[in-house]
Amino acid sequence: MPIKIFEKLSNNYIKLFEDGYDFNVVIEVGKSPDIKEFKAHTAILKYRSLYFQNKLEKIVSDSTNVKRINIKPHISIQQFEIFIKYIYGGSAILDNLEAQFIFDLTLAAYELLLEELAETLETYLIEYMADWLHSNFNQVYKTSFQNNKLQKLQEWCSNIAAKYPNLVFDSEHFTSFNEIGLISLIKRDDLQMDEIEIWNFIIKWGIAQNPSLPSNLEDWSDEHFMTLKVTLKNFLPFIRYFQISGTDVANHIMPYSQILGKKLWIDLTKKFMIPNYQAIPMIPPSRINFKRKEARECFIQGKYLQALELEEEIFEISQHDVEDQASSVWDLSYSDCSFEEMNGLIKALCKNTTLISLNLTGNNLGSEGGKALADALSKNTMLKYLNLKQNSLGLEGGKALADALCKNTTLTSLNLEDNVLEFEGVNALADALFKNTTLTSLNLTKNDLKSKEGKALAVALFKNTTLTFLDLGDNELRAEGSKALAGAIYKNTSLTSLSLYNNNLGSEGGKVLADALCKNSTLTFLNLQDNNLGSEGGKALADALCKNSTLKDLNLSHNNLGSEEGKALADALCKNSTLKDFNLSYNKLGTEEGKTLADALCKNTTLTSLNLRYNNLGSEGGKALADSLCKNSTLTFLDLNHNYLGPEGGKALADALCKNFTLTSLNLGYNSLGSEGGKALADALCENTTQISLDLEVNNLESEVGKALADALFKNTTLTSLDLGKNNLGSEGGKAFADALCKNVTLTFLNLCNNNIGSEGGKALADALYKNSTLTSLNLLSNELGSEGVKALADALRKNSTLKDLDLQNNNLGSEGGKALADALYKNSSLTSLNLIENEIGLEGGKALVDALCKNTTLTSFVLDDNICYKLIKTRGVNLKIMIC
Repeated sequence: MPIKIFEKLSNNYIKLFEDGYDFNVVIEVGKSPDIKEFKAHTAILKYRSLYFQNKLEKIVSDSTNVKRINIKPHISIQQFEIFIKYIYGGSAILDNLEAQFIFDLTLAAYELLLEELAETLETYLIEYMADWLHSNFNQVYKTSFQNNKLQKLQEWCSNIAAKYPNLVFDSEHFTSFNEIGLISLIKRDDLQMDEIEIWNFIIKWGIAQNPSLPSNLEDWSDEHFMTLKVTLKNFLPFIRYFQISGTDVANHIMPYSQILGKKLWIDLTKKFMIPNYQAIPMIPPSRINFKRKEARECFIQGKYLQALELEEEIFEISQHDVEDQASSVWDLSYSDCSFEEMNGLIKALCKNTTLISLNLTGNNLGSEGGKALADALSKNTMLKYLNLKQNSLGLEGGKALADALCKNTTLTSLNLEDNVLEFEGVNALADALFKNTTLTSLNLTKNDLKSKEGKALAVALFKNTTLTFLDLGDNELRAEGSKALAGAIYKNTSLTSLSLYNNNLGSEGGKVLADALCKNSTLTFLNLQDNNLGSEGGKALADALCKNSTLKDLNLSHNNLGSEEGKALADALCKNSTLKDFNLSYNKLGTEEGKTLADALCKNTTLTSLNLRYNNLGSEGGKALADSLCKNSTLTFLDLNHNYLGPEGGKALADALCKNFTLTSLNLGYNSLGSEGGKALADALCENTTQISLDLEVNNLESEVGKALADALFKNTTLTSLDLGKNNLGSEGGKAFADALCKNVTLTFLNLCNNNIGSEGGKALADALYKNSTLTSLNLLSNELGSEGVKALADALRKNSTLKDLDLQNNNLGSEGGKALADALYKNSSLTSLNLIENEIGLEGGKALVDALCKNTTLTSFVLDDNICYKLIKTRGVNLKIMIC
């Protein structure tokens, strides 16, 4: 093996250059009077640079046997110092150099034929100075295609321009861009631009190259068209003419038809005149945007095999671009798939190479559909997530899927909730768990499982080593099933999450699970909600928490635990050091137990989330918890919804927020805080620097507290979510929040539903949306905004670019409000969810909205209650998840 030690050699040669020992070349660099001479050596220059080799061969030495070379005057002294050190030492120090200097250095390096250095500098710019390249895209793009040596930058520019074509085509310098660069761009299949737009820009470029062409097309002669044809001869073969609509062909291509080949124009006109006409055009394949559109249309029409084949082509072109990764996740929930559609889907699954997630919830597949899917799963090698919730698969469908699991080697998640699998189906699935080695998540919720099904699954858990999540909620396992599962938990070493909510386990079931927790070392999540655990079960679980060292999330909601169990659990929290999320909601713990839990929070150092909603804590319990928050340093989430805290409890918690530095989310909804509690919390928000989410829904706050809270938003810099629904804030409260939104830069979610804001408050909020650039979700349900308030909001939506979710249910929009919103949807590019239930939009407003939805490209959820709108949407094929109420 050769030993390579270059660093010292490099340093020695640089020292030779710096000393100038035995030099026989003098290189002059710069412009008079700022000229610098560099002493160099013929041998090194010749062998390290073709440029200097050529120069030196043409120069005669002077009387002192020295050759003198003048470098091009536009190459600076600073640039040449880098070049000469690279020539001698093979390195270049770029630290603290600006991107523009390095870009210019790259161009100069190519001029001096220093190819290795120049290519390295190109790579350096792309890898470390991409932000500058983006900011100076026009300069980089134009220069890189003027200098054909900048291959790496040309490729970088083309890749960026293909994804963001506006950088090139909308540039004020567009018509001066190099032909080679533009052709390299329109040749690309992944150019994300409509074909007719490409045509129009190319025509614009071609005309700009011939300023003598008449400005009025009617004045053009055959010679003029021929001039344009010659100019664009290298562009025209790369336009995908057959992906352009008939309307666009008539409006934009027909006026320039003389520049096209005769056969191409005949084929193009026949395509729109003769149904199913098949031309054989000598043009490139469909561009990626057209393929995406085709794939979407096939998906909407239920042509799933064709959609999947197109998606595979798109993936190949885009090289699994992030934008296309969503196409590997199909949501066909509640699609009421026909037999033909399902047959196409089955075929697609059998040959699938891109789809990884499929949701078929609520499609009434029945046992035959289940069998067909099971057969496809036996052949499929890509699908990882399959949701078959609510499909009436029955025991035959269950058995078929169980058989598929024995053969499939890719599926990791299977949801079979609510499928009437019966004992035989579940037993077959339990048997499959012995053999399957890839499934990690299985949901068997709501399948009327009894204790014998529970026992069968428990036996499977003894041997299965891959399942990590098992949901058996909403069944009838009872104490016997619980005992069997508890036995499995002793020995299973893979299960980390188990949900047994609403299984009527009773105190006996609770006790055996508690005993299992004392010995299990893998379970981290356990949901025992709504199981009538009672006093004995609650105490047993409390005791288990003192011994278990792995459980992190425990849900004991709706279990009638009572005061004694509450105290036992509080005591367990003082000793447990792993639990992070604890749900004790709906247990009627009462004031004293609230105080005991508060005392536990002073000692516990791991709990981060505590849910105590609906526990009758009262103001005294609230005060105790507030006091604990002053001492606790780990809790980040606290839910005290529906606890009768009253003004005193509210004020105590407000005081705690001024002292606590860890709590980020607090729910105080439905607590009758009143004006006193509300104002105290508003004051606390002015001082608090950690709170991110605050829920004050239904607390009788009214307009004055609304103003105080709005004023707090001027000062608070951390709150991102605020729920003030049903607080009668009125028009003045709405205006105050509008004013706050103009200046606040952190709030992203705001709920102002049922607050009688009225049209004036709505107009003020609309004005705020012009200025606010952070709010993404706004709920204005039932606020009597009327058509005028909604028109103002619609006008704001045309310019706002951040709001994603807007709820305008029950606001008397009328036809005019509907039309205004429709017009806004043409221009808005950020809204993804819009709720317009109960607004009497009428036929005209409905038509306007549907027309807008057909062109809008961002809205994915549109909620309405107008049957006419629904029919129009189905007819027009808008790609939305639509909820009809």
